Amino acid sequence: MQPRERFLLIVFTLFNIIANRFIPLYSDETYYWIWSKKLGLSYFDHPPMVAYLIKATTLFGDSVMEVKLGAPLLMAGTAYFLYKLALMIFDEKIARYTFYIFLTSMLIQGGSTIITPDIPLIFFWSLTLYTAYRYIERGEQEYALWTGLFAGALLLSKYTGILLPVSLGLYIILYRRSLFANRYLYLAVILCIAVFSPVIYWNYLHDFISFKFQIGHGVAQEKVFHPNEFFKFSGAQLLLFHPLYLLPLFYFIVRDREIFSRKKMFLLIPFLFTLGFFIYFAAFKKANAQWALPAYLSATILLAYYLAQRNAAKLIVAAGIMTALALLLIKTPAGDVIPAVKNFKSRAVKIDHFDKEIKSLHIDIDSYDYILIDDYHGTDVAYYFKKYDNVLVVTPERFSNFNIWRYEDLNISMASPLVSLPKLGKCLYAGISDLHLYELNQLFGKGKVLLFEKKMIGSREISFYLVEYHN
Repeated sequence: MQPRERFLLIVFTLFNIIANRFIPLYSDETYYWIWSKKLGLSYFDHPPMVAYLIKATTLFGDSVMEVKLGAPLLMAGTAYFLYKLALMIFDEKIARYTFYIFLTSMLIQGGSTIITPDIPLIFFWSLTLYTAYRYIERGEQEYALWTGLFAGALLLSKYTGILLPVSLGLYIILYRRSLFANRYLYLAVILCIAVFSPVIYWNYLHDFISFKFQIGHGVAQEKVFHPNEFFKFSGAQLLLFHPLYLLPLFYFIVRDREIFSRKKMFLLIPFLFTLGFFIYFAAFKKANAQWALPAYLSATILLAYYLAQRNAAKLIVAAGIMTALALLLIKTPAGDVIPAVKNFKSRAVKIDHFDKEIKSLHIDIDSYDYILIDDYHGTDVAYYFKKYDNVLVVTPERFSNFNIWRYEDLNISMASPLVSLPKLGKCLYAGISDLHLYELNQLFGKGKVLLFEKKMIGSREISFYLVEYHN
């Protein structure tokens, strides 16, 4: 990487690390923070890599910046390996274009801000692409082992990581069938499975509960076309990559008479296969736009090739200006004038809006045997009090790893609703749900209300409760 690009990458990374100090943790992030405190072979919702990453970045403290630290660092690593891969496949000019397209894309801004399983997924996706190309196309056989190792880490990040090994398999079938006679290919597969085996073993111990959930979560039982969800997901992809990038990319692909060359197909197959996979399932069931994020990694290099051929640096500059404006809106107070941005910021950690009222009570949080929260979205409470061992969800909300923890730790049924509880002692409910308060009263008897406040958070009025229970 050239000195200018290296310098910009360092500045970009440092900016995001510092900016993340001022962006509150979202509920998913506080949920994964609890994972990092209760390390396991896997979890109900996802494989464990995000927990290991947060554990590594919070060895010396649990500040917001430390919890999020893995996001900007792995995004920087992704930018580096995409640059290296573009340089290997094409040349220095295309590698530079790749670097600037990636840094000005919308996806990296979100990826540098929120720590989720998608972050290690993106990093190990780029790393697997890089090592796979060195093995498949350059014949460097030792890189088959690195590919197997990183593909296993990819699967440890998120189950959808399987789409890259499948894409690479399709590429080998189409262009490099001779590799099926190469023992290193099979060693790579064995190594990948070995790295992923802890997740398989955890699922075996838990009746494959995570695998079943993910299949049901992403795949519709009945194939009934839902045009609203389909077009909503498809339209969101324009914003996810960049409005100035995705449409031109498709235009260039359609017009390219040499699109079936090996270099381009190595990049095109992971892009189209991954994006097509999620667009297909979005036609029948609601799909989150960010699920397709990894598709745009190889697409970035492909777009860089087309723009470099046309010396279209001005398009990248224009895209960068748009992204910079979005950056100012999302990561600074300037964005508070936009309701959607303000709502996201204000609702990220709800309990922070009641900090003054909570502190006025002078609660001795250590005097409580358990903290009761609404669901995994209520883990902002656990982070606020810096508690994770004795945090329970006993209300019948969406199944999460809390259901498994309560069964393993206290022999409380994983199923909902509960009709009884073991003796838990002194408990504090901290949450926002009137329904959950009613359900807890049925389980414990009427509790002592310590705090009841209503506030407008964003555009939504939220009631916050602190209620003491004994049983």
